[in-house]
Amino acid sequence: MAVGAPGSPGALVMRSAAVLLGGVVLSGCGEARPHTPDEHTALGAAFAAGDSAGLRPLLHPDFLVQPPPPDSASRGDEAIAYLLGLAARTRVSESRLHPTSVTREGPFLLEEGTWFMGEGDRVLRARYLLRWRPADAGWRVVLWRWTRFR
Repeated sequence: MAVGAPGSPGALVMRSAAVLLGGVVLSGCGEARPHTPDEHTALGAAFAAGDSAGLRPLLHPDFLVQPPPPDSASRGDEAIAYLLGLAARTRVSESRLHPTSVTREGPFLLEEGTWFMGEGDRVLRARYLLRWRPADAGWRVVLWRWTRFR
């Protein structure tokens, strides 16, 4: 059974993550519309779908990406272009983020967890960190850092 398929342990994890994120975000983090489980799911899923257009609206203009070596960190338009290109080039059947903690840092939300990518029976994992920032159009990712997939 594919990770995240209805009835699989991954589906329960994804529902649990949605509840975790919904509960933390809806507990009051400013005036901006809180990010929803759908927005969160879209971040990871963009890599399975090659959907960089769906990913772009979730990234803050001051976005900072910190991929593992040998790639380098970048900020702003360069970081956005890097991540959109990576999403468009990635060929996996599944990509999802499983948060293990979400904490407030002033006006920000700091989310840490495991990023799962898979193709068939092979599933790779990496730790990730996202920092969400409230913006006029809702919550946007201002920082995305991850480790090597193993």
